[in-house]
Amino acid sequence: MADAPINPLDLLIKSQQIALKLTTDVLRGVRDTAVTGVTQPDELARQVGDLAGAVAGMAGAVTSLASSTAQPLQDFIVRQRELADTVHTLAEAQAELAGVVAKLAERHADAVAALEKVTAPVFAIVGTEPTPPKTRAAKKTATARSTAAKDGRAATGDR
Repeated sequence: MADAPINPLDLLIKSQQIALKLTTDVLRGVRDTAVTGVTQPDELARQVGDLAGAVAGMAGAVTSLASSTAQPLQDFIVRQRELADTVHTLAEAQAELAGVVAKLAERHADAVAALEKVTAPVFAIVGTEPTPPKTRAAKKTATARSTAAKDGRAATGDR
């Protein structure tokens, strides 16, 4: 049976509980050492040795805590860098696509302008008015043309 993946948060909590227990033991030992140092000097030497062992154990717990939290944090940072690189690549691709679409729109506008020039005499002979455009950009162009046409008629005196 496969081992369950280690949850970094559980490992952090367990490491902190161990560190707290060791700290409590160390503080209790310091207090007991102060009392024993006055009454039993031999016992003081033994307690100092125990205290040194407890401090070494606490250092091990701190090291364990640091190693258990450092790797998941490092993995998170690496994944964020990969995501940033992916988003950057996507932005570059979208910029290239925008350039292609802009060029396509420009060529299409040129084709429509050429088609308008070719069909304008036919529409004039038949006597029909051009159908107004439905897009925002086309409406702006049509408005600009009609304004220019009115200005041209006003300049020549035609109404």
